[in-house]
Amino acid sequence: MNLTRKILLICLFFPFVAFAKGKVGIAVGVSVDGFFSPEITEFKIDEVHSGSPAEKAGVKVGQLVIELDGCKIPGCPADKAKKLMDKETGEILLLLVKNLDGSEALLKIHVGE
Repeated sequence: MNLTRKILLICLFFPFVAFAKGKVGIAVGVSVDGFFSPEITEFKIDEVHSGSPAEKAGVKVGQLVIELDGCKIPGCPADKAKKLMDKETGEILLLLVKNLDGSEALLKIHVGE
């Protein structure tokens, strides 16, 4: 991934990580394509925090998110994905994930404090 894309990702997702009101409890690796209207090409779970809402929902390291609250990946605009992930405490974040064995699962994460 070139430097421009990395900077763009930091600008798009840093505000979510730093200022989100609700907590999900994951760290992700995101790849995008495009500069002016970037779209997510890959959204991979890199870390799941112990005891987090994500862990309780069954999120596992290595899973690929193939749909984020109805926005399909690849193809979900990065700005839309950021808005979809910016949940308040008590809201639900839906992730359709592809497991390491190729199976798919719909996970409901109850966003916590």
